[in-house]
Amino acid sequence: MKTQFEQFRPKDFVGSGDDRLYPLIKGLSKVISQVEKVYFFDTLKLDKSQNFIMSNLLIEFAEDLHNDIGLWKSIEDYNNSMFNTPLPLFVNENCKIEDTFDIHRIKYFIYTIFHEFDDELIISPEHRDLKILAEGVSNFLNLKFKSVPKDSGVKLFLSQPNDYGWDFKRKLVWVGLNSYLFRYSCYRYIQEENNGEMDIATIDDFICQENTYWSGLGVIDILAKALELPEKIQSDIRSWYERLVSFYRVISLKDNILELENIINEQVYQVHLENDQNVFRNEDIVFGGIVPYGESYYWSGVQQRFGKVTKDKLRKAKNDFVTKSTRIVYRYDKNLLGKALEDIEAHCSDFKSFFDNDLVIFQDGLTMAAALYKKDKEKYEKYEKLPKNKLNGLMKKRSSKNPFPNMNLPDYILNANDGVAVYFNPGEGIEIMSGFDDVKRGFEKRGMNLTEDEQDAIRQFIESVTISPNFVMRMVKENEDKSIASSFLIDHEINCTSFLLHKFKGHFFRNRYPEISYSLG
Repeated sequence: MKTQFEQFRPKDFVGSGDDRLYPLIKGLSKVISQVEKVYFFDTLKLDKSQNFIMSNLLIEFAEDLHNDIGLWKSIEDYNNSMFNTPLPLFVNENCKIEDTFDIHRIKYFIYTIFHEFDDELIISPEHRDLKILAEGVSNFLNLKFKSVPKDSGVKLFLSQPNDYGWDFKRKLVWVGLNSYLFRYSCYRYIQEENNGEMDIATIDDFICQENTYWSGLGVIDILAKALELPEKIQSDIRSWYERLVSFYRVISLKDNILELENIINEQVYQVHLENDQNVFRNEDIVFGGIVPYGESYYWSGVQQRFGKVTKDKLRKAKNDFVTKSTRIVYRYDKNLLGKALEDIEAHCSDFKSFFDNDLVIFQDGLTMAAALYKKDKEKYEKYEKLPKNKLNGLMKKRSSKNPFPNMNLPDYILNANDGVAVYFNPGEGIEIMSGFDDVKRGFEKRGMNLTEDEQDAIRQFIESVTISPNFVMRMVKENEDKSIASSFLIDHEINCTSFLLHKFKGHFFRNRYPEISYSLG
């Protein structure tokens, strides 16, 4: 057990309070076991292994608060700016938390972290056993941390200089892999995305791109604010989810500064290297992602080096990348993005003109597909008048038997017979959800007497990573949000919708781009 605790500590950084933490973990584990005996329900009871993990996380959470490390403070600061309360669902708006180990703070922490123990469990913020557990934990922490020195190895590590991008990146990797906030989310991500293989690319994806249940914030967001970096640096770091991935041509390398030309937008970037890496040679082609940090850029993730490449091969590589990864290219090719925004606006106008609405609900998937087919056929019928050679060229380019784009709808959508909703999200494109009859009925009940199926459907609607907050708010506009609160066991008087949308759909609150791909031909 002690080894399990020690593996998450930063190497070579030890504070005088660190040796007190493991005994406190064992002590808190016993307290939790005792507290569980007076629970009203079995919902929050933990087995022996889970008990130790929860105790470990709570003590590290307390270490953060006790030493003012800043990770938790960062979350509450973001919450205040987004929701006007440091602890959504638990503390009213415009309220401050005075006590370090405030019971509401502990309830909020357990409420959020419990996802790591049971990702299907829906806990009410007013769950009686949650209050009992938080009170027991709060009493223990208030008593025991009085004698713990305010000197933490974690704080010593995070307090090291951030002069260069790689200084911050080392901390970012440690926080993503080891901190009490993220480590289990990170391991789950690696398991799901890379079969448990912990490589640089997968770790980089998690720490730079992923949004978490901590109000939808990512590791980059929380650490940037926790370290109280200059505003410009914070802004740079928080943009790292948009790594500028492309093929780059090496122009020069001098004094650890690698000058690169992005072959797609033809812009030149100065990339700061930690050492003078002689693997980069002039005119070589390198594929990789770069991110800004202050006055320079830095590599992020893994780079692939191709040496010198012929013009024809480079042209093909460029065209293939733009076609297959257009939404990445939008990050740095603003001309292409401008074209996409114009096109998506036209598509949106066509959709609303044809259906006389931005949201249409069909009885089943086949009816929906037929309606979309009819809409596109009318829009693109002008192409049928093209000369045969041009028409065949267009269909070949689109790999289609028709002059209009393929829909490529999955079978579960086509075979659905329980309501299919189609919403045109401005700026992005069409969103489709099956099983929408239960969602619609549930919303119309405005929080009263929802069936289990209706609650499940609404939760799926809120938790889905493919359904935008705009779609959700479109339903709220017509039916209010009381059924959302009911589905998550939240009191109707609590403003919960914005928080839940950030929590489950955090990626939608970052830069988004049209669902349109282009070929350079």
